[in-house]
Amino acid sequence: MSLDIVRREVARFLASNTPEVMVIKGHWGVGKTFMWDKTLKEAKIASGIGLKKYSYVSLFGLNSLEAFKFTIFEQQIKTDLIGETPGIESFKTNTSDLAASLGKKSWRFLENIPFAKNFSTAVDAVAFLSLSDTLICIDDFERKGSQLELRDVLGLISALKEKKRCKIALILNDGSFEDEEVLKEYQRYREKVIDIELLFDPSADECTEIALEGDSVITRKLKEDVVLLGINNIRVIKKIERLARLIEPVLAGYNEEVLLQALHTLTLFAWSYYVKREDVPDPEYLKGYGRRPFTSTEEKITKEQKLWNSCLSGYHYGLTDEFDLVIASIVESGFVDEGALTEAAMTLNDRVIAAKSDSSFTKAWSLFHGSFDVNDDEVLNELYNSFMANTRHISPLNLDGVVRLFRELGRDKQADEMIEHYIRVRKDEKKLFNLDDYAFSGDISDDKLVERFRAVNIEISEPMTTKDVLEKISGKNSWGGRDTEVLAATTPDQYYELFKSESGPHLDEWVNTCLKFGRFSNASEEGKKIEQNATEALARIANESPLNARRVAKFGIKIETEVEPAE
Repeated sequence: MSLDIVRREVARFLASNTPEVMVIKGHWGVGKTFMWDKTLKEAKIASGIGLKKYSYVSLFGLNSLEAFKFTIFEQQIKTDLIGETPGIESFKTNTSDLAASLGKKSWRFLENIPFAKNFSTAVDAVAFLSLSDTLICIDDFERKGSQLELRDVLGLISALKEKKRCKIALILNDGSFEDEEVLKEYQRYREKVIDIELLFDPSADECTEIALEGDSVITRKLKEDVVLLGINNIRVIKKIERLARLIEPVLAGYNEEVLLQALHTLTLFAWSYYVKREDVPDPEYLKGYGRRPFTSTEEKITKEQKLWNSCLSGYHYGLTDEFDLVIASIVESGFVDEGALTEAAMTLNDRVIAAKSDSSFTKAWSLFHGSFDVNDDEVLNELYNSFMANTRHISPLNLDGVVRLFRELGRDKQADEMIEHYIRVRKDEKKLFNLDDYAFSGDISDDKLVERFRAVNIEISEPMTTKDVLEKISGKNSWGGRDTEVLAATTPDQYYELFKSESGPHLDEWVNTCLKFGRFSNASEEGKKIEQNATEALARIANESPLNARRVAKFGIKIETEVEPAE
């Protein structure tokens, strides 16, 4: 059923004051409630609502018919207040109206009941009397309490329609009736209770028209990408839009291509993260996409991966780079790490500027991806020359990709030349060669590249002290490079001086870090040496006073000889 038909029928339903029951059903997340709310607000603005009172009721957690009835009463507002959340003022209005409708005699009955304890119970009993000529929307049916029966819900709906002249819209997920007995019961009552049943199954294009308003760069790009992927889940689309709005101010000031890539990647990863279907690429597969295809001629591609690759090709997604991985982490966490995004955006922005030159590395890669005609020598020579000209704008990850391609095609000499050229040109960027601090070092697999980067890092790095290493790795479960080498070379005397010179909550972490290296079941010789030297220093400290002996004991170190108390 098209979106136009559904919205037209809902608008007709709202405009009439004829008692009716309408069901709007569809898959989870397609935007049934969103569409209802939007159409309702539009009808309010256009004075297109036939009744004067409205109540939205979520069945989530409701376990009794009494609670259901009272919630309808409690949530009731005047239709000219649609769009506002019911609160204490609307509740006061409802109770005042209820009192007036009951008359003085009945109200004296309520006055005789202790207010704090029993007033709500009394209202439960009589509130139903005020629920006439009301537009009611009942949502979250599948999340109702287990003790609230379907027949009770439909029975009350029937009574509201027949006896109280109400109009009721019931919003259902297709999964509401997974229990076959519940489905049979619904079908048994449907003919008697329900007048209209609408299937809400919008296309991706229709979903964008509902969920994405305006004509900004973000809106236009999201609409384009949502339609390309066929996303017809409005909850997912709204999640994408929320993250896009968070990303936008961080990327202001960069080339527009940076924002467009962010939105393109954001839409893809959100789809992958939130929509679980066979044809939707797995997030982990996406993270590595495009970095192995150049060199994976021997790898077996599964049928599922072929399907994913076809999808990604149609989405014009070539590969996942460092910038894309930052966007992926935003999707997973739900918030923006501005520091990481800014750093990745600056690097991408430089690449965008470089890509606009005639000799860009991106254009050279297009010969590889975009044609079957160009011969091997022409493609590789163009890649080689472009690499040499654009080294400043190529990440270690992309260096690894092109180097592996050249090796697999028998050009080891040129692969080595590119590594050495990269080192010469960028040796001033000291952090670049520290693979232990590079977020994507696990994806770099060329042995020669890893070996040369580690050698250069040792050569250009400032010597690290024991204090530097402990500040860096304490409280964490990761270390690398020369960390253990520095700690193992630290003598007991040096550990003694360090432990005695430091004070504060970090001191315990430093001591525990040194000791844990020798306490692993598979401890290395370096690890054992670190623990041994640190333990020797701690034993020396423990022997200085009874108090220090107790301080050291908490680290599991027992001193054989007791320290004599000071005179």
